[in-house]
Amino acid sequence: MSERSNDSKQGFSVTQRWLHWIAAMLVLTLLPVGFWMVDRAEANIWDGLTGTLYASHKAFGFLVLWLVAWRLILRAINTAPEYPASVSQPIRKLAKITQWLIYALLLVIPLLGWAGVTAFGALNIFLGLSLPAMPGISPDKEFAKELFAIHGWLAVALCALLFLHIAGALKHRLIDRDGVFDHMSLGSKNE
Repeated sequence: MSERSNDSKQGFSVTQRWLHWIAAMLVLTLLPVGFWMVDRAEANIWDGLTGTLYASHKAFGFLVLWLVAWRLILRAINTAPEYPASVSQPIRKLAKITQWLIYALLLVIPLLGWAGVTAFGALNIFLGLSLPAMPGISPDKEFAKELFAIHGWLAVALCALLFLHIAGALKHRLIDRDGVFDHMSLGSKNE
């Protein structure tokens, strides 16, 4: 199937759909894991579970960064399906703004996390593997703490945007039944 074959009836390409859902599942795992590991760290609980939470958060966050970058490249190459005429202009604008803010946060949040672990000197993940150091970032634990604080606040903002995005998708699927949800669903009949 050609990556360019997405008109208003077909939706996004199969690759774009899989990237969306894989990244979505990772993000919906990363958010609670991130909040949980920070709670454990603030409670000064430094055990194997806390270490595993941090290691997996770093590894999967780094993966999300590259999946979203790939998704954005495909999004730049391919046109997005059009909304049906029944979707008002204000709702279209809200949806597009929400989607682009989510894309931006899905790049910025992992980049801040990567910069933070580089500055903190905590690039190790699993089995002796480490993330590469972010170029241009020097060791500085105070700077790392500032980066992590911003990383956390942006994660909270991402939660709000994801709630709006998911609510809109469910509205299209369950109430409007206008085919918009099918643009990104796996196994859609409109491929």
